[in-house]
Amino acid sequence: MFDQSHDQFWMRNFKLGNEPSLAALPLISDAVNEAVVNIQAPRAIILNAVLTAISTALQGLVDVQKPNGQVTPCSLMLLAIANSGERKSTVENAFLQPFRDFQFEQEPKHDEEICDWKAKNDAWSARRHSIVKEIKKKSSKGLQTKAEEAALLSIERERPAKPKRFKILYEDVTPEALFHGMHKDLPTAGLISSEGGGILEGRAFNDFSKQNAIWSGDSITIDRKTVDSFQLNDARLTVSLMVQESAFSAHMKQRGEQARGSGLWARFLICHPHSTQGTRYVGAGTNSWIKKETFNLRLGSLLEENLRVYKAGDRKRSLVAFTPEAVQQWIQTSNKIEAQICAGGRFHGLGDHASKLADVIARLAVLLHRFEGFEGDVSVTTLNTAEEIAGFYSEEFIRLFSQDHKDLVDEEVMLNWLVRTQASGQRFIKRNLIRQYGPNRFRHKDALDSVLIRLASKGKIAAATFAGDKSLYVDTCPWMPFLTPNPSQVQVTNFYHDNGNQAAGHPALHFTQCLPGYTI
Repeated sequence: MFDQSHDQFWMRNFKLGNEPSLAALPLISDAVNEAVVNIQAPRAIILNAVLTAISTALQGLVDVQKPNGQVTPCSLMLLAIANSGERKSTVENAFLQPFRDFQFEQEPKHDEEICDWKAKNDAWSARRHSIVKEIKKKSSKGLQTKAEEAALLSIERERPAKPKRFKILYEDVTPEALFHGMHKDLPTAGLISSEGGGILEGRAFNDFSKQNAIWSGDSITIDRKTVDSFQLNDARLTVSLMVQESAFSAHMKQRGEQARGSGLWARFLICHPHSTQGTRYVGAGTNSWIKKETFNLRLGSLLEENLRVYKAGDRKRSLVAFTPEAVQQWIQTSNKIEAQICAGGRFHGLGDHASKLADVIARLAVLLHRFEGFEGDVSVTTLNTAEEIAGFYSEEFIRLFSQDHKDLVDEEVMLNWLVRTQASGQRFIKRNLIRQYGPNRFRHKDALDSVLIRLASKGKIAAATFAGDKSLYVDTCPWMPFLTPNPSQVQVTNFYHDNGNQAAGHPALHFTQCLPGYTI
């Protein structure tokens, strides 16, 4: 059972349809609000970019000690669906440019280290070659080579290690290049793209199990045919994609069920915000970016910390825990989420999403806590904000993946097809013709009848049979006046003819009478 105060807390923090408040996070809130004013892109896209930057910067430094005792990465996966013109690249550059700049600054130093390594490696190779040459020479004469073999074993241990690059951002990359880069260089990375359709269509998302394993902090094995295979251990990966609606729809059509079934999309924070186009007016004067600069200075300090840890070869991350009050609240929230997976609950049919939601809340809370520079363990105040952010993304997930959303998409597809057909001069269309020539998704009788019933119940279409004709017709203009002088020529009907479907709960629908033979 959940007490009343927690129910009120849940309703307060999971505000359906509302974007989250960041008032308790001054550094983050100021940067987001400033970018909203200056860029005028959807706020959710800006929040995605900010969370991407924070996750990429912190995932190699801290882990989450969840209130249930488990330790997990703090890495996030994010997806923003937005069409061309929503200033996705501008938003991304505003908050991810510090990573590119920092990487660029390390390149000259890395080049110097490579030059030094080449000289040392050449000297080492020469010494090793002379020892191998001596072993071959003595072996050909039947002499013992124990001393040379011992020297060879010793020199093998002295082989100079090739300097690693500080590369943290990967864009438009194959999975082989991504995982190999994380193996030989920095094991912490961000897979970033403001035009993520290519990544969705590419091979980086072919192996869902590897993506899921890295998100959970597990090791993965990369098998390769032409070169040595390797194991990627203790790696951290932030994924942030911005894709156009058409690219996302194509991906969902081709591989969406597979990705959903694997649990991949359940791990993502997904948003599909309304466009701001048509409201982005230009004002006089120069926009200030002082809040973003402060935000980026914090990113810079975290990148410096990443570099120090990387150079020291220390891969041990600090654990961030929760205060006792936050522990109790997180447990209550986790149980509340679980309770709503059952029939009639908010997450019914969305168990994959619900099963990861509490984990995502914990990750968000730790990231927000550490980035803001708060002391000690994660407080209830920060956890409240994390739950509100998670609640916003949860509502977006429900809107995109729930059956209600699928029904709305089906209705839109069918209605668009009917409108195009009606525009060609056909007001009445045989149902069987729709099954033959309509959208593929409605070739099955049950799927077609389901969408027709919903459209009819909303008054978008109507159905009728004509005297002497056993066919069932769809009226694409039910609001038009009756043209038949003899109503007895028309029989009101349902899309279902058998009583069994009526008994199963399908509503009896009222349909407009139609003029037989009218432009059929």
